[in-house]
Amino acid sequence: MDSESSAYSEVILAHYRKEAEEHGKDASSTMRDEITRGREIASVLRVLEFLAARGARVASVLDVGCGNGYLLEVLRRHHPGAALTGLEYTPEMVELGRGRGVAQCAILQGDVRALPFSGAAFDIVVTERCIINVMDRDHQADALREVARVLSPGGHFLCVEAFTDGLTELNRARDELGLPPNEMPYHNLWFDKPWFLDTIARDFEVIDLSVHRDPTLPTPNFLSSHYFVSRVLYPAITNRPLLYNTHLVKFFSILPPMGNYAAIQFYLLQKR
Repeated sequence: MDSESSAYSEVILAHYRKEAEEHGKDASSTMRDEITRGREIASVLRVLEFLAARGARVASVLDVGCGNGYLLEVLRRHHPGAALTGLEYTPEMVELGRGRGVAQCAILQGDVRALPFSGAAFDIVVTERCIINVMDRDHQADALREVARVLSPGGHFLCVEAFTDGLTELNRARDELGLPPNEMPYHNLWFDKPWFLDTIARDFEVIDLSVHRDPTLPTPNFLSSHYFVSRVLYPAITNRPLLYNTHLVKFFSILPPMGNYAAIQFYLLQKR
């Protein structure tokens, strides 16, 4: 590991050690926003249901960057027969995840840039705001190639990561209302959309779920309306900084996704 990689790795470890200490096994770990967290989880579950109904294999699932194991616990309840595996970089999070006692689910400490699994080992890989913690573009590309390597041919990658185009649109809307720009967190490097699509093109096909005209299936902008209400409308009308989980934001959470105002986006990718 080079010195630059070692330096940002220490930043990541320090951040998530603090998360582990402050939030333990709670669902709020790594994401205070209840609606965002809930929709990420619901979207993963819905897509797995959709894939299974269409005959895709969902027998083995790897959650990369599994944190405190919250998603794995939810997956076990909904998929009692699936072989679940978690991988987490931060040792304190690994301990929390193992402490959940999720049945028939190994949780390993490891690095997304060099996954400790054989090729074609999994039907499904999930990342939930994981690869954006790899604070180097070349290393992010390595991570995406590693996901492809461990997927079986035709397997699916449920990619929930953050993108700069959503932040750009959000900040344009904030600027119109006299609000300062939101910033990318210090411990992240969000994907540039053209770079992401070009990088994955060799290994993956993007599955366009919008063609099914099913509002329960997530599209890339699945959080857009929520982010407009919570990060633009709420601070504009209250003249307050961001406050998570307010009654106003929850009231408008029924809105369908419109626009491109959320950095966090959902991509369903299939290995070529």
